[in-house]
Amino acid sequence: MIVCNRCGKENQDHYKFCLGCGAELTAAPKGDAGMAMMKTMMADTSGAPPRPLPGMGPAPSQGMPLPPPPGFPGAPGPGPGPLGPPPGLGGPMGPPPGMSGPMGPPPGMSGPMGPPPGMSGPMGPPPGLGGPMGPPPGLGGPMGPPPGMGGMSGGPLGSSMPSPASLVPPPSTQPPPFGAPPSVGPPAGPPPGVPAAVGPGPAFGSPPAATGPRRCPQCGADVPPGFRFCGACGCRMDEVSQPAIAPVRGAPAARPAPRAIMTLIRPDGSEGGTHELRQGDNKIGRNFGPVFETDGYLSPVHAEILVNGTAALVRDLDSLNGVFVKMTEEEELTSGQIIRIGQELLRFELITPPEPIADGTEVMGSPNPGYWGKLTVIIGRNVDGSAFPLLGDSITLGRERGEINFPDDGYVSGLHARVTNRDGRVFLADLGSSNGSFVKVTGERALQNESFVLMGQQLFRLNLTA
Repeated sequence: MIVCNRCGKENQDHYKFCLGCGAELTAAPKGDAGMAMMKTMMADTSGAPPRPLPGMGPAPSQGMPLPPPPGFPGAPGPGPGPLGPPPGLGGPMGPPPGMSGPMGPPPGMSGPMGPPPGMSGPMGPPPGLGGPMGPPPGLGGPMGPPPGMGGMSGGPLGSSMPSPASLVPPPSTQPPPFGAPPSVGPPAGPPPGVPAAVGPGPAFGSPPAATGPRRCPQCGADVPPGFRFCGACGCRMDEVSQPAIAPVRGAPAARPAPRAIMTLIRPDGSEGGTHELRQGDNKIGRNFGPVFETDGYLSPVHAEILVNGTAALVRDLDSLNGVFVKMTEEEELTSGQIIRIGQELLRFELITPPEPIADGTEVMGSPNPGYWGKLTVIIGRNVDGSAFPLLGDSITLGRERGEINFPDDGYVSGLHARVTNRDGRVFLADLGSSNGSFVKVTGERALQNESFVLMGQQLFRLNLTA
């Protein structure tokens, strides 16, 4: 058996560390076993009464005050005392513990010495339960008040005695010596100065156990345990690891309201000023915006544009010169329809055979070779110019080619448009002219994105965006 020099517990010969306190075990040289036992008795603070050595008389717990250790005030001087030489050096004490002799088997085995320490028997109940052995250590008595309390200098141990709690681990975590039965009675409480545990968890005030890196709830980076801020984004972290919480996504941003903008197109094709339209009704005229106020052919309140999302329509407000929309495909003409190519204003009219008046008299006229319609040039309000009769299936218009020519109008293309008579219906088609063909709005007309509107002497492009 190897006796620990720190806590005095007995360990097997092949153990390298003490089962009681974890200190490294060193085999005592022959002849020093008795001295090791004396050191064991002086350093044992586990609460169990020390076993008396042979020939040393009763244990200190039975009434004899514990002599101060060597080197402290009141300690006996050098030389042999009433205790005699230490065990193992010869004398009436006999062989050292663990060897056969008149003492019988070693402590912890049955024999004349009675049951092992901690069991009931002649020695009385275990320490801490009261009895002839006196109160437990730390509750007053011959040993003085517990370490860390007032009045340490008044006891026989002196004020410089180190606290037993600093020499051995708490009794609640110290395992019993090898071969000893489990202790009976209530479990020992925590050592002085350590708060009691609350519930089944760790003691109050104990630091949280490190559970590995935590995930930052803001950027998702790994944060080492104990760090209060994320090293990647600076997000504040809790002291205790919390499960990562996915960031709450905000409500989707409201989509911007659709916009409608009128852009002025100059005669050379470049863009001029703009006029923004709001959802709903928008008045257009010289009184509504700087882009209109310089055009003398516009009425003060000329037209109205109604915007509804990405759709719109234009309405003529009985203006003097009207509103014209550029054609994008072939359109049917009705009698009295006004069209515009270049700077020419033309009115289309159907020609029908003359009918007799109410009394049956027929109207006389020039012979009709088969005219079905005519185009009349509008010079001013209620003022007409030249008229061009329409004969055959179709008539073309242009500046240089076609049946009807306008050689002095530079805005008319060489071959600009065609008027066709099909099955009693008349249609107008643009022939890819540079400036396009326009139809005057009668009442109201639907508009689309990038529709071109001609008002007064200004051409505008309407842009409808979501």
